Amino acid sequence: PTMSFLRSAGRTVYCAWMASHGSGAALKTPLSVVLNQTVRQRQFSVMPVLTKSRAEILTLSRAFSTATPPEPTPTTTAAEPRGAPSKEPTFRKPTIEMAKAMPRAYSEMSNESLLVFSAQEDFGANRERLIREIMSVDNVSWDGALPRLEEMELANKERMFWGTLPYKIGFIGSVTLAVASIPLCFHLNTVLWFNEHYVTADVAEPKDLETWLEVGSWAWSWMEPPLGQFSFFLLCFAFARNQLINLGKKPYTDWLKNYRAERLQKKFPQYDPVIVADFAVHDDWE
Repeated sequence: PTMSFLRSAGRTVYCAWMASHGSGAALKTPLSVVLNQTVRQRQFSVMPVLTKSRAEILTLSRAFSTATPPEPTPTTTAAEPRGAPSKEPTFRKPTIEMAKAMPRAYSEMSNESLLVFSAQEDFGANRERLIREIMSVDNVSWDGALPRLEEMELANKERMFWGTLPYKIGFIGSVTLAVASIPLCFHLNTVLWFNEHYVTADVAEPKDLETWLEVGSWAWSWMEPPLGQFSFFLLCFAFARNQLINLGKKPYTDWLKNYRAERLQKKFPQYDPVIVADFAVHDDWE
């Protein structure tokens, strides 16, 4: 460790000597000569240095250096007094004129705002875009475009009762089966009636039908196959639908929406087909 401090002190002395005598002279003068000259000038002896402690050697190396040591950087900052108000950013607040100018309906929005909302499949924005398209093509006011809009809405809903009939059948059938499955499994009289007319299985002993759980345990012997098979049937159809989507095919819902859009475009070809299609796709079914 002592030798490492000596080497550090020697480098410091050599750099200081080179700065005072020039780099050319430093290249021709050995380091030992520089140290001896510096020690004689400052009345230091080399031998006592070897016997000094590490702290003293570090002080000695600093004495040889001509550079000004940097000022210590404070590591701590004064803590803010408690209770001082926090510096929160201030925001501009709307004026009364700005509040009065705020859009309150789709009809007050700009064309750019309507386009943004339309891209997000907002039906109100699509409806307002169609109104403005009618105004532009037919050269009528906003109120004058409403009769044509109502005509297009009625045309878009034609035959949709039959188009949405599969949804209605599926909804009514699923709700009916869900509600009926509870008494068919756990209500004794309902289970006995269903068994008599459709199953004809042996009736369990009266002591095994005293609670609704025992009734369910007996009825489950014939309720499990149809319920399990129907669940597997729906699972397979859901999987098949996902594969159609992966192949880019259009299931029934998308096909029906495209049918409405194409039908409305053909019936009103004078208007922009994209605006008409956006309106037709997102309009209510009935």
